[in-house]
Amino acid sequence: MKLGAQLYNVREYTKTPEDIEATLRRIKAMGFNVIQISGFGPCNIDLLAGWVQELNLDVCVTHVPWPRLADSGELKTVIAEHKKLGCSQIGLGMRPSDVFPNTGEGWTRFIKKTNSIIAQVRDAGLGFGYHNHDLEFQKWNGVTTLDRLAAECPGLDFILDTFWVQAGGANPAAYIKKFQGRIKTIHFKDFRVVDQVRQFAEIGQGNIDWDEIIPLCKAQNIPYAVIEQDANFLIDPFESLAMSLAFLKGKV
Repeated sequence: MKLGAQLYNVREYTKTPEDIEATLRRIKAMGFNVIQISGFGPCNIDLLAGWVQELNLDVCVTHVPWPRLADSGELKTVIAEHKKLGCSQIGLGMRPSDVFPNTGEGWTRFIKKTNSIIAQVRDAGLGFGYHNHDLEFQKWNGVTTLDRLAAECPGLDFILDTFWVQAGGANPAAYIKKFQGRIKTIHFKDFRVVDQVRQFAEIGQGNIDWDEIIPLCKAQNIPYAVIEQDANFLIDPFESLAMSLAFLKGKV
């Protein structure tokens, strides 16, 4: 299992092409060889692919805005961009709540559209992954949305997020087992509680049971684990990534 950095962590430092190049070089110097691209500002794909190739970075997955996925013509461009980056999986960070409401019928429409996107992506030789939050653990007719997605989107992979599984009241290890073979990238994100408020935390600084999760991920041959924190940075986000990396070295 390869360990990487989810660059959404440092999204304040990827707003311009100059920022993106500097951040990629800094991430590489920190010891990361794998990245997830998410939260980037506008950047020419040839420039980006050139930096990725120069720095020998492995782009394991992305998060692509829904409007680019929903338009068939634009999706072709997204597919071409991923191939330039050497990235084999297109990712969706969350369903667009302005298009599909959080209702049983809203999810039914989302599933139908997502299956059409998956078909086009898979025809191009790439995979498509969905990143969960806690919302997907709400039940409709006794079934969680996440389980509906698994059952009704057979071609869908999951970018399983340990924090949001736990925040949704479920067991991350149980879902790693349940989705065996369908997790190409897992988000390692820790969970702490401060004054009865849940917070994101550096890996090893929260309550996630990494002694159970890491061996399980390795046993299931999950290709990539990327560090993500989102917010609640008590230190600089680059320092936060370094702290998480230090905890995971020797364990992953």
